Amino acid sequence: MAPGRLASPTNEASASQSAIESQHKEDLKPAADDIYGIYHPADPKNLKLESNFGPLDPDSVGYLQPTSFDTPLEIMHERFQRDGYLFVKGCISKEASLKCREAYFNYMAPSGLLQEGTQPIDGIFSHKDSKKYLPPGNLRRLFGLKDDEESEKYLELMISAHEAPFYLEFCANQELRDFISRFTGWKKPHMLQRTMLRAFVPNSELTPVHFDQMYLRAGPPTSLTAWVPIGDVSLEGGGLMYLENSTDIGQQTEAEFARNAANLTDEERVSAFNKNMSDGGFLSRDTVAYGKERRRKWLIAEYEAGDVIFHNPWMVHASCKNKDPNSKIRLATDLRFVDPEKPYDHVSFPFG
Repeated sequence: MAPGRLASPTNEASASQSAIESQHKEDLKPAADDIYGIYHPADPKNLKLESNFGPLDPDSVGYLQPTSFDTPLEIMHERFQRDGYLFVKGCISKEASLKCREAYFNYMAPSGLLQEGTQPIDGIFSHKDSKKYLPPGNLRRLFGLKDDEESEKYLELMISAHEAPFYLEFCANQELRDFISRFTGWKKPHMLQRTMLRAFVPNSELTPVHFDQMYLRAGPPTSLTAWVPIGDVSLEGGGLMYLENSTDIGQQTEAEFARNAANLTDEERVSAFNKNMSDGGFLSRDTVAYGKERRRKWLIAEYEAGDVIFHNPWMVHASCKNKDPNSKIRLATDLRFVDPEKPYDHVSFPFG
């Protein structure tokens, strides 16, 4: 549910199944005066959309519906309440996005990430072994990357980039904060320090299936996530995708977790990484199977520099592999905001 002046989220862990289903039906109602039309840029049959376990069925793919920046606030609220996300076109300046993108790839250049002779702002992949450019975690150990000089340099720079001046400046973007304040009614939105800056090279890792409240259990479900593409992301470029109308799935999952949490310590109870969750703390690594099991479509979009998509803490999301036809690296950051005048999760856990 939407934060701030919108309807306050209830304690979903104690909500009854019937109440959740009733809310889900309510969320599916069309928004009043829906002025957006239908965004359908391409037939999914003509796209390369692939998970770790094979291609997505075109019939299981739909499209996120964009919202213009100057849309009336009440319409934005209705869409967010109904859909669980708000895809705002031109939320921040294109220049701010591209400035950060150019600075990031200049910073990462010593790792051999970029194709020689190309401009850093374009972020064209070098076509080296994509496994060299995996983020920290089990997959790096599985592929034995510890003795690869370029891969080690990439890991070092990828982590330190979170403290680089260009990224800190981007995270402090005032346009983004002004929009969040207007949308939520929060006087001074507070950004949690657990940000995630990720560059997905073609044919490499993807974002597994999850929802954010899994990692924010030490506080109430009142956060607002902003997924910010840094530069353009094509339809096949591995941009964030959402499981259609999946707020209820996150709520049901948390309710089930609460019922099973009696055997956990206090530390385990607020962590997604425990014996009652999937490997790595995710819902699934197989987006294809998960979508089929839930009988809902995965919603995708083409993102442009300056766009921001917001979602509630229950909304299920993931990504496909980056199959960009021009070998562009997908760069984006996850930023999570709360109202500092109300309780929120102060515990630091990594995000998926």
